Amino acid sequence: MKYGKIFWGILLVTLGILFAFRNFGIIDFSIHNIFRLWPLLLVFWGIAIIPLKPMVKFILTIIAILIAVVFLLKSPAREYHWFNWHRVDDYSQIDESDLIEQHFAEAFDSDIMFAELNLDVAAGDFRIENTCVDLFEFTNEGNSVSYDVNAEKENDKAIIEINNEGIHIGNNKFREESLLSLNEQPVWDLDINVGAADMKMDLRPFKIANIEIDGGAAAIDIKVGDRMGVTNVSIDAGASSIKIKIPESSACEVKFKTFLSSQELDGFDKIKKGLYQTPNFTSSANKVYIEVDAAVTSLKIKRY
Repeated sequence: MKYGKIFWGILLVTLGILFAFRNFGIIDFSIHNIFRLWPLLLVFWGIAIIPLKPMVKFILTIIAILIAVVFLLKSPAREYHWFNWHRVDDYSQIDESDLIEQHFAEAFDSDIMFAELNLDVAAGDFRIENTCVDLFEFTNEGNSVSYDVNAEKENDKAIIEINNEGIHIGNNKFREESLLSLNEQPVWDLDINVGAADMKMDLRPFKIANIEIDGGAAAIDIKVGDRMGVTNVSIDAGASSIKIKIPESSACEVKFKTFLSSQELDGFDKIKKGLYQTPNFTSSANKVYIEVDAAVTSLKIKRY
């Protein structure tokens, strides 16, 4: 089990308990103070790269989290007023004037045979679906996240970089919606880094060779198509909910390493511990290979 998975599990369990106690009035702290703990990210990063034994890293992580908890409980629970417009009911509303829309597109060159997408998703509602005549079309609308987009061509391959430029929280109502459409002609490799996002991908129209996802506290929903003979899916996630849908016409093999997780594999035979295959694995021409390394995760793989 990787150190990063243990860290995400401990951190989220701790925060969940703290927020539950806060909601029931057992303890009190300012949510605003959480954002002042960002230097601890540097501490965790440092622990991760220092060549120490896993148990030593685990102990240092526990100490750092305990220090953060003490800071939250000792800091006064101040009131912050982030809205400067009229609230008309009991629900927080988004000032539409704060919303920023971004739109990007890149023309498709007919000699492009392969495409690589490197995507860094911060938070919000993110969709990959629908085809387009361009190489890609990307639209983002929200009040907290902006993206930087670049595309270049190397011989018959296009490389697309979509990176978030950080999260700006200016009020207590977060909204972020993103839609990415792709051209159906190239063979695609997807390399996705997703944070605390709700991400859904309908990849049935596309020729997908490889999908690599590095996730944090995310909800990930993938529908894989059958336009490629072999599709490889690799997911390295923290505290995530993962759903993958595989067509009945394709065979599938699943390897997973999970910690405190629930697995639901529909239509699979257990070969050995951590290895499952569909009954048609040896006979089917199309195959999907899935590897999942996750902590505190709900994993569901279904056929459609």
